[in-house]
Amino acid sequence: MQNSSHWVRYTLLALVGLVLALAQVWTRLQVVAVGYTLSNARQLVHTLQGERQELEAQWSASTTPSRLGEQATQRLGLSAPQPEQVLRVQ
Repeated sequence: MQNSSHWVRYTLLALVGLVLALAQVWTRLQVVAVGYTLSNARQLVHTLQGERQELEAQWSASTTPSRLGEQATQRLGLSAPQPEQVLRVQ
């Protein structure tokens, strides 16, 4: 009878140990998965920052007064205003 009781205790102890070991392995796997996700997110942020800088440079180049004047002349057919067309507001 006591032999059977010890066997049940050892079995329960082994099951608890197994559950704890599986929980630890699962937790470690989750940490690794989150690490990969974080790494991918950092890489995406780095890529997007580079693209943003490139777009800002393109925007700056396309909005310079000389470039805007060139576009107004070539694409829209505009010309510089004559002195009598300029109104000064005070």
